[in-house]
Amino acid sequence: MAPAEPAEPDFDTTTALRPPKLAKAPLVPGPDGTAILPVIPADDVPAPPGAESAARKKRTVKRHRGEGGVRSTVRGLGEALITLGAIVLLYAGYEVFGVSGEINSEQDTLSTDLDTMWEAEEEGDEGSPIPELGDAFARMWAPDVRAESWTLVEGTEPADIEYAPGRYLDGAMPGEQGNFTLAGHNVPAIFQKIRDLQPGDKVVIETKDYFYVYEVQEHVVVDETQVDITAPVPGEPGSEPGDDDYWLTLFTCHPLWDNYERYVVYSQLVETIERDPAGELPPAAIDPEA
Repeated sequence: MAPAEPAEPDFDTTTALRPPKLAKAPLVPGPDGTAILPVIPADDVPAPPGAESAARKKRTVKRHRGEGGVRSTVRGLGEALITLGAIVLLYAGYEVFGVSGEINSEQDTLSTDLDTMWEAEEEGDEGSPIPELGDAFARMWAPDVRAESWTLVEGTEPADIEYAPGRYLDGAMPGEQGNFTLAGHNVPAIFQKIRDLQPGDKVVIETKDYFYVYEVQEHVVVDETQVDITAPVPGEPGSEPGDDDYWLTLFTCHPLWDNYERYVVYSQLVETIERDPAGELPPAAIDPEA
């Protein structure tokens, strides 16, 4: 009896893991335990016990709704905070760049007006007119806190000092005995930086005929109602100014983002220099080390 021929290989669902010599194996394995992808049950496979329970479905829906409500609240709060932060940054940017740009532009105009007035006085066309409220009358230099000058105006009402420091009308004029007092807004382009002035720093007032050099003595913070800072002898209302009472008082609102106090810098006159319209500025007006 002839020997039986060998049976054909039985390629089962493990074929994909067999050696390559069994070339007749299918290229894609079946969905058994050796498959790489998870097995997806057929449509006719029954659901696990209890899957159709109404109570189970209710609990599932309730859980998802609860998570959605908390997440929506947190997400909404986060978006509101981000929006608020963006608004604050934009406002701060406008305060620093937008307002400063407007002030500097107006300062250029006031400075030009001042030069025109001084030239007219030199030519004798208008004599020496008294400046009206809001009109330019002098310049101020404080090189320790600002490279550019400020053009000063008459008056301290809001309309007068919108773009410039203003002179307290009952005070002295530059270089006069008593208290020459200037008020300015608490913004970078005007008087915010007077907080950086230190004793010994120089502040120079330029008029048509003279440069008056004042030296910083001290700074104080006072209540907004403390008006004796403008007295002829600062802090001593009713006192007559003496031989040493040639004061320059600068003040602005305090603290930085409010106005219930005043930041005050007191300086005293130490030198008077005759002004040459065609000459250079004195060193104290441009050199922080002078």
